[in-house]
Amino acid sequence: MPMLRTSSEAFPASRDMISEIPYVLRVEFRDLARDVTKITGIPITCHKCNGFLMSADQIVEDRKVGKHFVCPFCGTLNMIAGEVVLAGSDTDFIIKPGPDKTETTTTAATTAGGRSFLAVIDVSGSMAGANLAAVKRSLTTSVESLAANSPDTLFGLIEFESSVLFRNMETGEAVQLPRESFASFETITEAARRLMDRIKLIKVGGNAGPLKRHINALREQGGTALGPAVAMACVIAKHRGVGRVVLLTDGLANEGIGALEGYQVTPGNKYYEDLGRLFKDNGTAIDVVGIATGAGMELKTLGLMPEATGGQMYYVTPNELDKSLSELAGASLLGRDVQVRLLTPSGVKVKDASGVSRAVVDELRTKSESRIGVVGENHELYFEVEPESTLKAKEVPIQVQVEYTDQDGSRRMRTFTKKLQVTSDEKELVKTMDPTIGATFVVQKAGEEALGGGRAAGMSRIASYRAAMKKKAKAAPAPVQAKLQRADDALATEEENMERQEAAVGRARAGAPSAAADQAVTENLAQMRKASKALFGDEEDEK
Repeated sequence: MPMLRTSSEAFPASRDMISEIPYVLRVEFRDLARDVTKITGIPITCHKCNGFLMSADQIVEDRKVGKHFVCPFCGTLNMIAGEVVLAGSDTDFIIKPGPDKTETTTTAATTAGGRSFLAVIDVSGSMAGANLAAVKRSLTTSVESLAANSPDTLFGLIEFESSVLFRNMETGEAVQLPRESFASFETITEAARRLMDRIKLIKVGGNAGPLKRHINALREQGGTALGPAVAMACVIAKHRGVGRVVLLTDGLANEGIGALEGYQVTPGNKYYEDLGRLFKDNGTAIDVVGIATGAGMELKTLGLMPEATGGQMYYVTPNELDKSLSELAGASLLGRDVQVRLLTPSGVKVKDASGVSRAVVDELRTKSESRIGVVGENHELYFEVEPESTLKAKEVPIQVQVEYTDQDGSRRMRTFTKKLQVTSDEKELVKTMDPTIGATFVVQKAGEEALGGGRAAGMSRIASYRAAMKKKAKAAPAPVQAKLQRADDALATEEENMERQEAAVGRARAGAPSAAADQAVTENLAQMRKASKALFGDEEDEK
């Protein structure tokens, strides 16, 4: 399957041709799981725009100039010296090999790398009873699953209530974060760094018994120092190379920095947004699992962390916790610290993007490149592109470059280039149109708008795209008509879901945390990341 798909095999010569239906590119990160040729080094690159030499037919031999190629993206002439290394679409370039793996008898690790799982568990007073029992049961099941299916996964546990501690899973020692450090991220960072010699993650394989005993020993007490706990997790993630942090909570953060009640010097939304950015820069996904109790816990604010990092968010009852934790424990991260660059020729620009955080979307719009966090098999990135004026070229090359760190800690580069024929004939665009690509982009943008409080704008976006598709249906060939209908059915369902969310939030007390708002924002974040398979099922895999 190709990494890069387009909403039509032809490219519009002018903006007028796509005024109602955007021209969209889809980057499918599942392609990173495909086994391809691996080459240590980097491909031949344009010194001006960093576009890669993709094929031998780009190389020109000239007695006066010498061996060179002219970049199809910026038109720069680049000299070629030495061995020619082509950036084919079935090649991964190993930019920096991962650390050597040596056999060791110890079960603990000071640096994780690869698969790692740090659980941050709320054990405050509100977790008493069914909630904490469900957490213990679900974590135990996850440990058993990891021990059987991914025994090399490294596991760590932070417990928090009014106090915050890291549990040493080998000895049972409680490595406690000093309470006097809770007032700021800086003091927490300094205190946590002093504790790092005592903080080690442990392999699940061969240690399931001790891990389960520590989990079952969890007891509820005190308040909810959620902000300090997540800050400690951020420090551990950075120094131990943790790939995934999972936060489980049922209550509103109310102690230390990051509290969501009362006046705070650092507002909660800024604090968790900043933390999300730090986790992303560390190459760590943070997932948030909210346990529904009927009271609100401001998941809109906590959700800034999974939004920034590419993590997930769930709002579940205790009985539903098993499924969500199982999904998170079993999910593989194909790439960490992922950076994406889209190269287009002069006259073609990126208008918008989706499938990533709002901050990253802004950067992709302006620079056509950004660090996007972590990606898994169901992660898709969309670009809306358009001609800046009427194109005179007959062909438009588009190249996507994905630089990432794999599970073994190697820094790699995957690239894909597609050449599109430019057309002034709208029939040529419609002939090979795939409206499901544009529909997924529209759904993600609607979720993004809803997450920012603009649910009405999101619904309007969906309605406008549906209306535009209906105009194209009569002139479309039969295969395209079938896709148009499938896209319309999916969008109708998304529109109905957003209407339901709007009604539920409207019935809740304005300005106060509510279960309805938590449920809606969880659904909106999922919509903002919704992949084509989630919208259209197995038919996407058959393409």
